Amino acid sequence: MQASPLPTPTTDTTEHLAVSELSRRLAAELASAAAICRDCEHLAGDLAQGGASVENLARLQALDELSQRLHGLSEVLERIGHHASGEWSMSITPVLNGLGLADMAQRLRAEEQTDERQVAGELDFF
Repeated sequence: MQASPLPTPTTDTTEHLAVSELSRRLAAELASAAAICRDCEHLAGDLAQGGASVENLARLQALDELSQRLHGLSEVLERIGHHASGEWSMSITPVLNGLGLADMAQRLRAEEQTDERQVAGELDFF
């Protein structure tokens, strides 16, 4: 009698994606987020021109750091995508389950990436 492996989320190959492609898609999402941060930096900078306090300027600096970090992570994932073995793949279903941003999950699942930027949905205020 031979034991068979228990089914795991990675044994279902219906939504497997090459790690290199997933890395490239994640890199694009991070680059897009960095671009949004840069836009916010400019807006906040314009608002602060009237005389911002030191505390508010420090917050603006934190926004700049966030933008740089997002851009850096995007570059790292892009490089992983270029150097990952073509044989590596993973099931993306458990990775994307529960992701609150449906449009992002759809882009990450998409078989072909387009350069068109999706129009964002309604703004949620917390």
